[in-house]
Amino acid sequence: MSTKPPRRGVLLSATLVLAVAGCSTSARNGQGAGGASAGNPPIAPGTSGTGAAGATGGSAAQEPSAPGGAGGTSGVSGSSAIGQMGGGAGTGGNPNGAGPNADGGGGARGEGGADAKDASAPDAAPHACAGSLPALKPGNATVTMQSGGRSRSYIQHVPSGLAAGAPLAVVIDLHGAGGNGKQQQGLSGFNALADQEKFLAVFPDGVDGYWNVDDTCCGTAGKQKVDDVGFLKAIITQLSAETCIDNQRIYVSGFSNGGGLAHRMGCEAADVVAAIAPNATDLRTDPCNPARPISMMEVKGLADSLEPYDGGLVGPAGGQYVAVGAKASQKLWADIDHCTGTATTSDQYCANYTQCADGVEVDLCSLPNTDHSTYGNSLGFNVASVIWKMFKRQKMK
Repeated sequence: MSTKPPRRGVLLSATLVLAVAGCSTSARNGQGAGGASAGNPPIAPGTSGTGAAGATGGSAAQEPSAPGGAGGTSGVSGSSAIGQMGGGAGTGGNPNGAGPNADGGGGARGEGGADAKDASAPDAAPHACAGSLPALKPGNATVTMQSGGRSRSYIQHVPSGLAAGAPLAVVIDLHGAGGNGKQQQGLSGFNALADQEKFLAVFPDGVDGYWNVDDTCCGTAGKQKVDDVGFLKAIITQLSAETCIDNQRIYVSGFSNGGGLAHRMGCEAADVVAAIAPNATDLRTDPCNPARPISMMEVKGLADSLEPYDGGLVGPAGGQYVAVGAKASQKLWADIDHCTGTATTSDQYCANYTQCADGVEVDLCSLPNTDHSTYGNSLGFNVASVIWKMFKRQKMK
């Protein structure tokens, strides 16, 4: 391996794309976006400014939210994350989820979008599942399970028109700080893409709205060192037991705090995850020693005001952590994956290391005039579609 800078990992917001066979579907009430407690400053970049249609006001201040996605379903608590920056108290819940966001975008996603490498490798013929595993019911189901001594939950979205017995690819998509799976489902674009491309989309909920990126950040998850890597692995195991999934096509993506966890999954779960795609955050996991080379695509706004593109302090005065910067994050992964040469531009926005061990790739898509939320860019760059094309190229080696 070439000499490289210290490896770091961030777990901000992540999407896991998995080839899943099935899951238990014990229903629960939809949660609103839980606000951070009064002493919880915005450590990780925020999620969409969508909240539950609850009755109570917003909780303490949140980080800037991503452009507004779909409003949360009726919540048990009724509090809604409004995505404010700073450490002061929130200004009150917004039942419509139209809170302020970091870049003033409205959650619109471009339909076209430039792609990192336009030519996607065709899918090989999927393997047949052994035995008789039941097909999943099309639509959304909220699943509750026990993991790490806690009750955890996720939304699974099953497209209609699936071929009987065909193994499914799985994408696990992780929300940002202060958010929930329902918000991410309405924000990222993977829900609609799952219907088009016929993969299983999974949108988990963090603990109190946060993911554990590095056992310090963020929120309750970081402070209590919640085993979120174990939780996502448990989801995969449960899906595998209940339906036919393709274990060579399990992927994780995420936004901000969820992207940080996506990075961490690449470092600590490369034995079960084929590729990762974190958005709006850099690698912080340190050490990062994946079981095998793993493909990574980071998407970052050049005008990110919360986690600067070139790196620097993230959070309120004094900073919660120092981001290494998008290009440094890509180089860290290039060193981890034994890439040679330099990153080459594949299209208007993306640069790629393609000469890497085991045929993996390390990509960075840099979006001009785009703040912290990559999904709501004004470029016509469809984040989910570009990520999915990389995922399709990169099955488990």
